[in-house]
Amino acid sequence: MESRAAGSGRLSEPMNRSGTSIRFTYDPTFETDMTNRLLAMLIPALIPALVCLAVRTSTAADWPALPVADGFVEIPAQSWPQRPGPRRVRLRIVYPQGQLKSVNAETGVMLTLHNWGGENCAGTANPVALAKRLNVVAICVNYLQSGRQASIEDPEPYDCGYLQSLDALRALWFVREGLSKHGPYDARRVYCTGGSGGGNVTQMAVKLAPRTFACVIDMCGMKKLSHDIAFNLPGGSGLNARWSRDPKSKNYLSPDEQAIRFVAHPNHLAARRRMGSTTKIIVVHGVDDRTCPFADAEELVDNMRSAGLDVQPHFVTAAEIDGKVFTSSGHGLGNRTEIVFRVAGEFLSPGSSNLIRNRGETDFENRGEVRYQTPGGQFVISYKTGFPVGRFEPVPPPPKYSEHQDLSYYIDGQGKRQAIRAKDDWRRRREHIVAHLESVMGRLPGATQRTPLDIKTIESEVDGDLWRKKLTFQSDPLDRVPATLLYPERAADDARLPAILCLHQTTKAGKDEPAGLAGKANMHYGIELARRGYVVLIPDYPSLGEHKYDFAANPEYASGTMKAIWDNVRAVDLLQSLPQVDSNRIGVIGHSLGGHNARFTAAFDPRLRVVVSSCGFTRFHKDDVPSWTGPRYMPRIKADFGSDADRVPFDFTEIVAAFAPRPFLAVAAERDSDFDAGGVRDVIRSAQPIYRLFQREADLRAIYPDSPHDFPPAARRQAYEFLDKHLRS
Repeated sequence: MESRAAGSGRLSEPMNRSGTSIRFTYDPTFETDMTNRLLAMLIPALIPALVCLAVRTSTAADWPALPVADGFVEIPAQSWPQRPGPRRVRLRIVYPQGQLKSVNAETGVMLTLHNWGGENCAGTANPVALAKRLNVVAICVNYLQSGRQASIEDPEPYDCGYLQSLDALRALWFVREGLSKHGPYDARRVYCTGGSGGGNVTQMAVKLAPRTFACVIDMCGMKKLSHDIAFNLPGGSGLNARWSRDPKSKNYLSPDEQAIRFVAHPNHLAARRRMGSTTKIIVVHGVDDRTCPFADAEELVDNMRSAGLDVQPHFVTAAEIDGKVFTSSGHGLGNRTEIVFRVAGEFLSPGSSNLIRNRGETDFENRGEVRYQTPGGQFVISYKTGFPVGRFEPVPPPPKYSEHQDLSYYIDGQGKRQAIRAKDDWRRRREHIVAHLESVMGRLPGATQRTPLDIKTIESEVDGDLWRKKLTFQSDPLDRVPATLLYPERAADDARLPAILCLHQTTKAGKDEPAGLAGKANMHYGIELARRGYVVLIPDYPSLGEHKYDFAANPEYASGTMKAIWDNVRAVDLLQSLPQVDSNRIGVIGHSLGGHNARFTAAFDPRLRVVVSSCGFTRFHKDDVPSWTGPRYMPRIKADFGSDADRVPFDFTEIVAAFAPRPFLAVAAERDSDFDAGGVRDVIRSAQPIYRLFQREADLRAIYPDSPHDFPPAARRQAYEFLDKHLRS
């Protein structure tokens, strides 16, 4: 028998007319408190009305008039949670001939945004040259944390583009409003450029106003708030944004805050495409840039192309260095004024046959909302009053289910039970199941954690009729996972094979046991499946095998369970990247720790088409609940739910049903003293109606070998036949 004993909800703040923030807080650690639950449900509905009320009560004195000649003005800005209260932003406005009266029907508007640590127009294109040569009103913005003191020396974390871009967009709105009152101008010629940190703000401005700009030029900007920049980690950029990994810190970088600042976020790029964004995005980046890493620029371009956005890369190599425009293939690039004209002049210059103008309503004119989903909710940029106001809406907690064996209903938005009669009804219940899993395990990491796999082969050998490769891969920005890859020697790159994610039990040997190098013969299911014709990947569970892992030192994960789930998700990424693998035929198998690890992973990753769990679970009411509470598993079961099966917000019945219609096989040993077989029978019986709903009742199976906590030969044979049926036929 195996022992299982283990060794942000921040809201951006709307302002009242004086600039004082209207502050709301949501603390997920009090999720069980009914008052907070009610607030979480009401806040998303109340905030838009409060924002509109705050804006309507603004006085005309808050907004100055446009200067009649080149000059500076200050405008009100959205409050910064780090220093709540009134805030104003200084603008420099430059006209084509130095005078407002020089603006004509062909004059456009262009932001030119300074670098990290700069102010006014540092490190970006000269506004005088832009205004004169392009016939635009050029705007420099001293957005949030402008200047060396505020952006580098002060203790607050560097914003990295979110409120900074809202400041820039508010400045753009202010100038456009002033020009529209003055006389004719070309409202469709809206451009933006910036260098370094200003390139980051440029990209963020397009993200938060996807229908506004005709063309933008990003010169060596940050493409994301990566872990090395956010936390000043070694080995990447030398930039230090001073954020904290500690959820208790005022400077904590929540997954939501990090996600909104990821301009290459695939889901957000797809959302921009759906919103009709037609902006031409020119990415100028030195291939030798070590400050804002070039790899991030490549990722951005690839993701934008995949999303169908109009992106034009200009990657600067040593061959382009001419000593005048380009003087470096690193971060500095060269003359950032002339670079704009070199790479984008044909799109910006009046009279050019390739001049780009916006083809539709801008976000200012549309007066709608821009929404981006993040792990814990969504960021909303409201243009209901013209200028943008950003806020964060947390996901309301899922409704509470008093018991978990009855899967015949879901609870609707009014707290009422609704019978499950159709697949869409079940999907609503399934969403609640996954949300409750995350309330215990922690949220599944998102795109900001999905770093390049960077697969490194440590050893490679032929073992009989198999290839055996020992390797590591990058699971997240902070951790590499050791794994063993097995596949038939005869496998050819053009003959795609089914694949298995193979998960080991609790053993110091880790991956070596299923690989046939250690432990019990009955646990050698990894090498047996490889000899059966599968590509098999066996990762080490965190803290076992060669995967040295300190759970306490990694607060990104609320549980060892979620860390293991994410490692397994990345292992599926690895399998799909292999030329020998048919990415549509991947299953998962595991015994004991590997058995429930397989099920937890499959609940979150639909790419696992078939699931086999041996001696991996029973109902919580027939189990030793405290054994699940160590750091290797789910500490919140004890901390938040008192190790009480009645209070834990999910049970294994729901997880099994969540697989439907995917095939699932449970192997439950009759004499298992760790996982009660009677509890498994309860689970299967309660999940059957959901499989019946999908007309896949035969694909939910359980076998009960007469053995202790083990995976005996006859049971393994049936498991392999189950996998063959669904992955090989």
